[in-house]
Amino acid sequence: MKIILFLMVWLLFSPLLKASENIRIVTLAPSLTEMVYSAGAGDLLVGVVSYSDYPKEALSLPLVGNYKTINMEQIIHLNPTLILAWESGNTLKDIQQLRKLGYPVVVTEIKNLADIPNQIEKIGQLTHRQTTAKQMATKLRAVLLKLKKQQPKTKPTRTFYQVWDKPLYTINGKQFIGQGITLCGGKNIFENLPALAPQVSIESVIQHDPELILLGSNKNVQQNWRKSWQQYPVITAVKNNRIISLEASIYQRPTARFINALPALCR
Repeated sequence: MKIILFLMVWLLFSPLLKASENIRIVTLAPSLTEMVYSAGAGDLLVGVVSYSDYPKEALSLPLVGNYKTINMEQIIHLNPTLILAWESGNTLKDIQQLRKLGYPVVVTEIKNLADIPNQIEKIGQLTHRQTTAKQMATKLRAVLLKLKKQQPKTKPTRTFYQVWDKPLYTINGKQFIGQGITLCGGKNIFENLPALAPQVSIESVIQHDPELILLGSNKNVQQNWRKSWQQYPVITAVKNNRIISLEASIYQRPTARFINALPALCR
């Protein structure tokens, strides 16, 4: 159904983009900004949201708000011919308002790891950068296929991924990070929880006894989190000093960088 809806939107707006001599793109999520660059269309970007910090060229682009609050006046000023939105991040109200203003809005959502190269290819189609986008998508699919073939046959490592500390947040098995953990031969201890980013308790972490703890967020916060976990030596990961800090901008965004970073995580 998602693919059909995308094709309908693409067929509707493709003639408009073809007729335009200057495609102007606004992205409403940092991950979408990265995907546009991965598709070879970074030069077509005219506006992004906050935290769009990769590649460095994105830092010089005008801001149109953040993923939850959009500056409509700024978007009108930038006059984009294509807006890429994030289904579970941007509000339906903002998306509807942008469409009422006459802007072509393509809404995206990453449901599984394969959607990342697929989305890059779709952006390539919309921006007429098919060759670059296809080359990137092919490389990413090769990484995923290689990891799948190399999945260890040993017992999966019980893994806990920390998104935040107060309150304590993690991810479930359907979230793309959770899928990456599974692909690496890990077992997300909260994979069966219904929410993509559920709130959990310290007691539940202790009960599930992870053998590996992965820390998201930034380095300053990670240092404090690591110290906090030392209070619970009963946890196998703490006892064996298997607490690993990850760069959130890589591992918490569904992008080409996330897939390319998976082999290092799997090791």
